[in-house]
Amino acid sequence: MPVVETMCPCSCDYMDKIVYWRNETNQLRQYYELSERLAQLKRLLSVNTKNLSSTVNKKISADDERPTASVTGYVGVVFIALFLVGMALADAPVLIRQTSKLLKDIRKLCALK
Repeated sequence: MPVVETMCPCSCDYMDKIVYWRNETNQLRQYYELSERLAQLKRLLSVNTKNLSSTVNKKISADDERPTASVTGYVGVVFIALFLVGMALADAPVLIRQTSKLLKDIRKLCALK
């Protein structure tokens, strides 16, 4: 937006600011000064997040000395183990049948030679 000279015919401080900021060199200089200052502030205020206690505490589980907590853990382990054993036992007859069939086929092949 061009500045109209008739906007402020007086010689007040405001007109001096308009003339100063109309100069592109002054704008660029101010931009670079502010950019440099912002970079300094950013470096000054930056924090290494790897050393924050909140980041460290995310990786560490706290001890829980309550008996109910340990009992709940043991019960969970038992249920998971029972589930896995149950799955293996459910497949056991098929596994035994397939293994015996494989052994019979191997014996037949060995007898043919």
